Amino acid sequence: MNTIKRSVIIAMALCLAVSVRAQFDAHFTHFREVENFYNPAAMNRNSMANVTASLSMQMKGYTNAPVSMYVGGNTALPFDRMRHSVGAVLFNETIGLFTNRRLLFNYAYKIGIGKGWMNIGIQGGVMSEQFSSGKLRTEMQNDPAFPSSEERGTVADLGAGVLYVRGDWYVGASAQHLNFPHVEFGKSTGKTAQMDIKPTLYLTGGCNIKLRNPLLQVQPAFMVESDLDFYRTDISVKGSYSYDSQLFYIGATYSPGISVTAMAGGKYRNVLIGYAYEFFTSGVGSLNGSHDIMINWQTDVDFFKKGKNVHKSVRYL
Repeated sequence: MNTIKRSVIIAMALCLAVSVRAQFDAHFTHFREVENFYNPAAMNRNSMANVTASLSMQMKGYTNAPVSMYVGGNTALPFDRMRHSVGAVLFNETIGLFTNRRLLFNYAYKIGIGKGWMNIGIQGGVMSEQFSSGKLRTEMQNDPAFPSSEERGTVADLGAGVLYVRGDWYVGASAQHLNFPHVEFGKSTGKTAQMDIKPTLYLTGGCNIKLRNPLLQVQPAFMVESDLDFYRTDISVKGSYSYDSQLFYIGATYSPGISVTAMAGGKYRNVLIGYAYEFFTSGVGSLNGSHDIMINWQTDVDFFKKGKNVHKSVRYL
């Protein structure tokens, strides 16, 4: 095997190692709005149905940079005092020649604790990892050292979490990939490659601070994620102005040693739209940052109510 072949294989292995060992799960700047992705218990906060979509284009300016897409929905079920909630997550991510897809289903049960309540959630679904070897450029056409077709491995994926809410503050903890997913590629050809995915732990929290002016609010929040090898902390603050069915916000997020993010958005009636740009403070460079777009929609699911009630959700904080 010549030098070029060895270099390509080493580069592929390093890309895979970085995605698996350093940070396998994608990071969304709007982590508060897509918390359902990280924690299956982050549902049923306001007895409403929520649908959220987010697109993250990371490290723009680099060839084959990661692009992550999330679509998730959840709703409280209109019986048993709406203690039960269900949700689904569809996730797709491309990183160079690799594609990561997940279809996950969430269930949570709400119980009262003190002056607040707790959700206990579980998550289950499938994860598909794909390597598109057809896009690989090699020195020799039809090089036998590389697979000639797409290689794919599928495995089950499990997670669990809890969320406690009391008044205007909340805290949650969750874990993904609890079954230590083991993905194998190339079973059809007999030349297999393996990917072992470690569990990832998350700790989240936030609150809503009301100011003297009832139209203004401040919402700090944080998220810590780790697989015990990789650590990342995000500390975020938003300031919002709301009037009737409209809301506008601006905010910033600081990730020590990684990035600084600026964000802004607004809500009209039941639709919230937000945009964020992540400036990397590391060697990636601020001009090669990440774009993050998010859309959230809510609607009432309590069909037994009489009249209309105003709902405020910490998902908008």
